[in-house]
Amino acid sequence: MTDETLDAHGDWILVSCPCCGESLEILIEAETVGSLVQDCEVCCNPWLLTVRRRGSELEVRVEAS
Repeated sequence: MTDETLDAHGDWILVSCPCCGESLEILIEAETVGSLVQDCEVCCNPWLLTVRRRGSELEVRVEAS
């Protein structure tokens, strides 16, 4: 995660695709925790997102799926 902005519906974060390297902004909804798969909007390859929350701190890990 390189950037984070709080939104009423969740957190907008800037991530880099592990497949094509493109930077993309994604919304992590406020209730989201755990692992989920999301496709890159540029190269369409799937990512594995791991979302952890500790209080107000958000940690997102992105890896090729």
